[in-house]
Amino acid sequence: MAEKATYGITALRYAGTQVVEAMMGLIDAASARWDLRPSPTRVSEVVDRLVEGDTVISLFPDDEGGLQPGPEVKVDVLPGGTETLVLAEERPGRRLDDLPRF
Repeated sequence: MAEKATYGITALRYAGTQVVEAMMGLIDAASARWDLRPSPTRVSEVVDRLVEGDTVISLFPDDEGGLQPGPEVKVDVLPGGTETLVLAEERPGRRLDDLPRF
């Protein structure tokens, strides 16, 4: 069985209040670096990664210009069946809306 991948989301793009894209890259968890640098990824592709069992985490900018791991990203289904992204746990300064926009 293939090892599951870990992805990180560093920023989001919105259309109104709806997340439409995420700046997502593949993380090399063993060495805490990017395997594939973040690039614009449609929400449907992020959902596909989650459905396939991969881990997607939020990455928030820190004061030193680096990134700090935040909560895992999960799928939520809005009324009307539209899939969107939410964080497994939200706390002040670590909400989905706190991620930078691109």
